[in-house]
Amino acid sequence: MSEAAVITRGAMNGNPSAAGSVLIIDDEAEIRESLQTLLEMEGFEVETAESGEAGLVQMAERTFDLVLLDLALPGRDGMEILSEIHAHDSRLPVIMITAYGTVENAVRAMQSGAANFVQKPWDNEKLLADVRSAVGRRKAEEENVQLKRALKQRYNFENIVGKSEPMLKIFDLVGQVANSRSTVLLQGESGTGKEVIAKSIHLNSARHDKPFVPVNTGSMPHDLL
Repeated sequence: MSEAAVITRGAMNGNPSAAGSVLIIDDEAEIRESLQTLLEMEGFEVETAESGEAGLVQMAERTFDLVLLDLALPGRDGMEILSEIHAHDSRLPVIMITAYGTVENAVRAMQSGAANFVQKPWDNEKLLADVRSAVGRRKAEEENVQLKRALKQRYNFENIVGKSEPMLKIFDLVGQVANSRSTVLLQGESGTGKEVIAKSIHLNSARHDKPFVPVNTGSMPHDLL
């Protein structure tokens, strides 16, 4: 009995639903139809595939927020398809569903990167809660990536006004120090763009995926500083 469905990441192409988009991969038509009906009633956009290969083809054509994946697929089993999914998109959450809910299978699935492991017959409310949680995390991650991309575009060298010889020298210095772990002191009068240059250093460094935390020391008492 095939029992894994894969719910994939929110459709960024086309018209994504408010709840999110889900891909169900299961070789049993009854399981696919049951899951599709349940999820569509909750506002999800749902696509289905009867084999792992068919599911991978759909993922190559569009994006999803989550995948529900059967563990016991014919041919290439769910664990092998899970590996293929993460090779395609390492952050795509996959919930595996199976009738063979042994501890060993659950551990294997989680160690291989599955977001969750659900045994048949599933509890509808529990499954929906797991789906909402996984889709919510996926969308939050996507928003974070988009925000970082926008910040990097805003603070890269091309978007800093100034093409004079002194500014070109500053850009050269920023390029030299960005990959260094040394402390950098920026000096200049108020309003000259010290924080903009600091953000450019941060966003062109190996630490660009870590937080940039400005602290206004002028507003701090000397003793506290």
